[in-house]
Amino acid sequence: MSGKTFTLALILAGFVAVPLAVAVSQEGTTDEEIAEASLTPADIPEGARERPNPYARDPKSIEQGKLVFSSQCVMCHGADGRGTGDLVERLKLDIPDFTDAAWQKEWTDGGFFYVVDNGHGHMPGQQGRFEDDLKWHLVNYVRTFARR
Repeated sequence: MSGKTFTLALILAGFVAVPLAVAVSQEGTTDEEIAEASLTPADIPEGARERPNPYARDPKSIEQGKLVFSSQCVMCHGADGRGTGDLVERLKLDIPDFTDAAWQKEWTDGGFFYVVDNGHGHMPGQQGRFEDDLKWHLVNYVRTFARR
């Protein structure tokens, strides 16, 4: 099995349960409390916010990030990154609009990586689910949603 095929197989096999994990509340916390909890870049530890992305935003990195986004993020964030995925209304989620210039400017790559890694609200953290390089590629792909 080639490296690319193996990576894709790991992504797809390791994430079949994501929609189920998203729908489960954190113990002792209501869905409403989770949905209302907003996160700002100031909530991210400084060291994590300033962590540089080790991958250039090139076509290869963006394509790898797109694979992850398409299989793991679309259900909430929507295919266009506007935060209008199928689960948003049902779970009463407050999802950021990745096309928003203010969001793109406010969030550093390191801060966004931190949220992907650790999760927030209904979004489960991806730490241990896939390698850091794929999370960085996902960051690069999300940057492509920026309005010009």
